[in-house]
Amino acid sequence: MDSSKYYPYNIPFYKDVNFIDVKFINNEDHFINIYFVKGDTLGELAGIIFSHSERKYQFPESSIIAIISENKPNKYHCFIKLIHGMTYIYP
Repeated sequence: MDSSKYYPYNIPFYKDVNFIDVKFINNEDHFINIYFVKGDTLGELAGIIFSHSERKYQFPESSIIAIISENKPNKYHCFIKLIHGMTYIYP
């Protein structure tokens, strides 16, 4: 286990699933929330990226997420199907 990588909330690193490595960079002055998307609905909170920071994550393969800003909590910024090795920069 790499201690520099984070895992989504409620998904333990020892779970028997295939994980992919992704990186998020938040360049805004406020934090962003990452939620899982299950079908057509918003799922559980997966993580929080604080302002002017970056985090490496390991997400389960085929994960689809929604990015929601602290400033506009009722509006989705985007939906992303995560790809191994990608860096996602907000905004």
